[in-house]
Amino acid sequence: MTSAPVPYVTAKAAMTLKSDTTPITIKVNKPRGTIYWGGAGLDGPYISDQVAAFQTVGIQHVVRGTRTYTMPVDSIRSGLSVRYRDSPIDEDWHIHGMEYNSAPQFNMIGYSYGSLVAAQTAQFYAHNGHIVDHLILVGSPIDREFLELLKKQENIRKIVVKNLREHGDPIYAGISQIPLLLSVPCLYRQLKKTKDTGEGTGHFYYASTSADGARRRLDLAKFIYGHGLR
Repeated sequence: MTSAPVPYVTAKAAMTLKSDTTPITIKVNKPRGTIYWGGAGLDGPYISDQVAAFQTVGIQHVVRGTRTYTMPVDSIRSGLSVRYRDSPIDEDWHIHGMEYNSAPQFNMIGYSYGSLVAAQTAQFYAHNGHIVDHLILVGSPIDREFLELLKKQENIRKIVVKNLREHGDPIYAGISQIPLLLSVPCLYRQLKKTKDTGEGTGHFYYASTSADGARRRLDLAKFIYGHGLR
């Protein structure tokens, strides 16, 4: 997929074959940096503000994820496909355009639809032998079995789940298909109110375009920083 450059470092590993005592040096691209994906469509002004909030609290080398098929399609995929484990891994979740820098970690943060892209991307990298330091899922409709699989993946060092039920969000990590489908009318009303008033409501709590929305996103950044992201 096409995305903003994500940093990586180059490491060297020596491997000796049984029939040969001469070490073979192999260059390995080791991804570095933090990627943030917002909600369906990845087009709200809150996304840039959230990235800025991450940088303000000390999470550096943050880039925006750009894997989207438009808001309506992303929303449908969230409920029917992306929330489930991609097994076998049929889709290429590799992030192209990586560049070297001094970022100390490889982190993925996702909100709503973006949490599912983050989860699939983390699984893809971990499955291929890379270390993912942190996977942060905010307001995520991820399937329970997929979430449990991720928790068992040794190459994903830490997973943080932040549900928004205290703000009226009807969905949550581990939700099953029928409750998710039944939540659609509520989500529609919350989205409409958020667009009409600018106040993030329920599932769209962090998508607020008001001054209070900026405070919410800064609080979220502090919460995530507190879990060790740098």
